Amino acid sequence: MTLKYCTRHDWPDDCDSTKLTRKQFLYSIGTLAASVMIPTERIIAQQRVDQTMRSRVASVLREYDSQGDHRTGTAVDAASGQWLSDQIFDIGLKTELEWMGFSKIDVHSAYAEIDGRWAEGVPTFDGSFTNPDGVTGRLGSIESNADIGVVQVGPRAGQEFSRYRRETAHRAAIAVTGGPANGTPEGLALMNAPSFKQPYGPVVLQVSSEHHEWLQNATAAGSEARVVAHVSRRPEEVFNVTATIRGTQPTLPPLIVMTPRSGWWTCASERGGGIAVWLEMMRSLRMATPARTSVFVASTGHELGHYGLNEFIRTRAPLIANAAAWIHLGANFGAKLGGSPRLQVSDDKLQSMSLQAMEAAAELPERLHPVGELPGGEVQHIHSGGGRYISLLGSNDLFHHPHDRWPGAVDVDRVTRFAQAFVDIATQLTRE
Repeated sequence: MTLKYCTRHDWPDDCDSTKLTRKQFLYSIGTLAASVMIPTERIIAQQRVDQTMRSRVASVLREYDSQGDHRTGTAVDAASGQWLSDQIFDIGLKTELEWMGFSKIDVHSAYAEIDGRWAEGVPTFDGSFTNPDGVTGRLGSIESNADIGVVQVGPRAGQEFSRYRRETAHRAAIAVTGGPANGTPEGLALMNAPSFKQPYGPVVLQVSSEHHEWLQNATAAGSEARVVAHVSRRPEEVFNVTATIRGTQPTLPPLIVMTPRSGWWTCASERGGGIAVWLEMMRSLRMATPARTSVFVASTGHELGHYGLNEFIRTRAPLIANAAAWIHLGANFGAKLGGSPRLQVSDDKLQSMSLQAMEAAAELPERLHPVGELPGGEVQHIHSGGGRYISLLGSNDLFHHPHDRWPGAVDVDRVTRFAQAFVDIATQLTRE
């Protein structure tokens, strides 16, 4: 196994090409002295996954996948939250469903029509929309002065595409997502909507990569097209799932453990690993006698500007900087295809603690984010507020793709080993 040290925070291309062996890497950050070696028999024992825990993790992943598409505000989102509440009840804890108002987007029709051929799609949820008749005009590249721009962009659309959306004079855009050129199989790999509360730019219709050649030819010919993204909004209520384990010394600053529970499509490996580890940490602390209180939150609205986490933080603003630490169980670290787990921490002490626990569980991250630099994912909010944090997330060849399904997309053993590591980390932090 090799480990890569990250030198920039631009995700996902955030690491240089220098790779270190595990021993060199641990030595270089001072986590283990070169003279301290773990006996071979201990390493072998550590690599034996806790089969009881593995069975629970597999059950959570399978059940989460079976629920369907976990988009915020849908019936599946609500049912999944109730299911998670039942899981917590079975552990022996009281659940709180923290409700919040939400403006739900219902898509009535979304497609591109060119010369009688249609391509159905999904509009970006932080852009503009159309009336039922749509927008009509000539196709061209995003650099052109055509009415409708055509672009190929992956589910992790970066600042360049955002800048195009803010500055373009195009009346609409067709974004071809998914496919090998975007790092996924053929299909429709959707973009998140980080500006859900403050939408901007023209209509952007996302269509599957299988339409790429047809759209490329139509663009080259300057064909006329119609883009429809007809939606309506209605008030809805959504909720975060929270639970608290009281410590024996309630005046100590609490530990906060957070993971998102919503996303595009089924998102079995994107979100399932975080939920499974979250539950295992809760189960372990429930059976222990922690000095420090721990608060667990599984937030909805991840794909829509971290909607639920923002609400959780809004009602607990002092905790950002005053909590003992925040643990963020982010996306994809349990993905079987291209998972490449990355550890992000606020300080050297938390990095050392985390790496020692992961070493003991025989599941070190493959990448390290520079200590204290702007991280990726929801933990950005904690970083910006001056809080201490440990964050684990990864990449995924099925990111935001309909094929992110149980069992083929998920590495159950890896998720279980990370669960073992984070149980250790939480135990240490609640005893401090």
